[in-house]
Amino acid sequence: PPHLFAIANVAYSKMVDAKHNQCIIISGESGSGKTEATKLILRYLAAVHHRHKDSVTHQILEATPLLESFGNAKTVRNDNSSRFGKYIEIFLQDGVICGAITSQYLLEKSRIVFQAKNERNYHIFYEMLAGLSSQQKQRFYLQEAETYYYLNQGGNCEIWGKDDGEDFLRLLSSMEVLGFSPDEQNSIFRILSSVLHLGNVYFEKYETDSLTF
Repeated sequence: PPHLFAIANVAYSKMVDAKHNQCIIISGESGSGKTEATKLILRYLAAVHHRHKDSVTHQILEATPLLESFGNAKTVRNDNSSRFGKYIEIFLQDGVICGAITSQYLLEKSRIVFQAKNERNYHIFYEMLAGLSSQQKQRFYLQEAETYYYLNQGGNCEIWGKDDGEDFLRLLSSMEVLGFSPDEQNSIFRILSSVLHLGNVYFEKYETDSLTF
């Protein structure tokens, strides 16, 4: 098959030289490398011009860890499976990336409350529990991942070769680059913590004798 950089180069050249919009479709079954292919093409487009350290380009690249944390999860076939589809529009001016729009669709919402055996919930939950300081975890009343029903259904809360704590630090760095304030970050983690706590709420059926008058 053709090299990813070659595909990106052809699209870039036709767009710059012929002034024609280009579209690259990345498809395949789970585990075929769609997520990694997308990241490589974005990196090529960012590096093909000498001004690849532009702040806008940097923000576009830093959006990837954010999307992966909130939209990727471990499945039986792939440790970093994207559980949503995305359509990325890249805008260039004089050959330099000047903006982008990412549209997501078909997010697997059911994964938040149920995971099959040997699968995990979305990465963000495990990364948050591994990366938050003890003071922050105490503020949100958080414990270990194994204690939460929404996280332990798959039987294993860890992925071999993945350091959730380091990935959380990477996520915080991405949030900072993308302009998330500390208050906004805390609000996000508070909501995520609330979801975990709600998953541990159980309801029992209780019947009483009806009264007749």
